[in-house]
Amino acid sequence: MRTPLDRVGRGRPRGRPRTLPRMATPELRYGFGANWKDYAETSLNDARIANAVQSLRDLLALETLRGETFLDIGCGSGLFSLAACRLDAARVISFDFDNDSVRTSQWLRERERIPEARWSIQQGSVLDAAFMASLPQVAVLYSWGVLHHTGRMWDAIDAAASKVAPGGRFAISIYNRVERKPDSSAMWWKIKRLYNRSPGFVRGLMETAYMANHAATRLITLRNPFSAYTDQAGAGRRGMDFRHDVKDWLGGFPYEYASAGELFEYVHRKHGFHLERLRTGDGNICNEFLFVRPKGA
Repeated sequence: MRTPLDRVGRGRPRGRPRTLPRMATPELRYGFGANWKDYAETSLNDARIANAVQSLRDLLALETLRGETFLDIGCGSGLFSLAACRLDAARVISFDFDNDSVRTSQWLRERERIPEARWSIQQGSVLDAAFMASLPQVAVLYSWGVLHHTGRMWDAIDAAASKVAPGGRFAISIYNRVERKPDSSAMWWKIKRLYNRSPGFVRGLMETAYMANHAATRLITLRNPFSAYTDQAGAGRRGMDFRHDVKDWLGGFPYEYASAGELFEYVHRKHGFHLERLRTGDGNICNEFLFVRPKGA
């Protein structure tokens, strides 16, 4: 029986894995923060917070973060920084490139009455060397679905890996490379670019078309076409809800990707990290990796 590790493959042995050559310009960037702000204000509830806590526990293979420092790169709504607090992290450090995400995370921290000394939130970029140098190395670094939206994914992975303390955990997720047509990663790069270049009413049409296709697919396969809208716990979406998840997927630009093998080879060979856990699959999904930095590294 094949395990997730069996599906990693050999990757590419030298240098950085290939990526789409035409990358986004800085000004063509999706405003993740506005989507996260609306999600936090309209959809975030206790069930989704509990779902996020369990998701974080499962990914990190830890029951508690008691006594640990947790760094959240690309904190979005602040949901998973809150989850780290719920798992008793001694200190949580969050930052995001998007000011709306920073403000939303601060709003959530105030709502939950968590002291700033325990949960600090900053605006910053993983690609800003001076900013990253100001941060400490941590026992747990978490960056889910973020580094592939920087426009310089491999540089972002390098910068993030440098903040993991010896013996620490490095939990990241990166979009899977899909070569087959018509659902290839290259095709979705073009769709995402179109979405970000389009006026609001066109974006709305694209979102409606995506959701209608999703419902039709479920109906054809004899599944409830409305379950994605009525799932209050956000099962399978790490606490997200379907409507905001669709916007996040269509809008997510810059957009890069790598196969599980490419990512594993890169982090293992360049940084010497060991792969502890892997969750992967077929299609345009985020592969999840839990690496551990050796104590002597």
